Amino acid sequence: MSDPYRGGQPYNPHWQGGSPPGQWQRPPQTQWQPPAHHGGGYGGYDHVPAGGLPLAPIVRRAGARLMDNALVAVFGFALVLPIAWGVIGLDAPGSDTRTEGGVWNWPIIITLFVVLAVLPFLYEAVQLALWGHTLGKRMLGMSVVRDDGEPMTMTQAVWRAAVNNIGYQLGLFLFLILAVKVWEYFAYGLLLVSIGMVMAYLWAIWDEPLHQAVHDRFAQTVVVDDRVGPEDDQYDAP
Repeated sequence: MSDPYRGGQPYNPHWQGGSPPGQWQRPPQTQWQPPAHHGGGYGGYDHVPAGGLPLAPIVRRAGARLMDNALVAVFGFALVLPIAWGVIGLDAPGSDTRTEGGVWNWPIIITLFVVLAVLPFLYEAVQLALWGHTLGKRMLGMSVVRDDGEPMTMTQAVWRAAVNNIGYQLGLFLFLILAVKVWEYFAYGLLLVSIGMVMAYLWAIWDEPLHQAVHDRFAQTVVVDDRVGPEDDQYDAP
């Protein structure tokens, strides 16, 4: 005697294939959309899709930037400062640079520019070109991509790093040189440039729709959150 029920459904001898009436069917697969983030993040903005990927929160981006800057500064000063120290002669007895306050000379200025601008540029450009993120961004789960969600080109990676490091620092060191070599009141320009640098980063808070900082605008890039990925397909067969 045949079982009148198959798979929990009444047996229908006229059924010719397909799913019997009332039988559960696997839902059709749809393109993944990142989960909405309401009211969270810095400034309360939502995660905006960029090429199907969610934007990284501002607070985490700031944390990665601080980590990268601290790492490069410690390594840079440890590498460059002893060389400059010996070249300038600060360790020599009776050095005029120590006794007469002439510490702001060209070797010192060049050393600072190398540590604060050139080394960070190399650090960021190489990592973005190879992997799409720096060490700090990788540790906090972020990457930099094009504003359409595609991977960056090498040109974009180098250009973004150049604007972010050398471009921002040029004005700072320009006023430093003017204040030291020309007129001390040019030091007020240092304050204005420093405020401008901070605003270039804070621009990402109110920028719409991709929350790009100024260097992202120039390079046409966006920072995305690697910790938010497609939902697991719970209907896949074991």
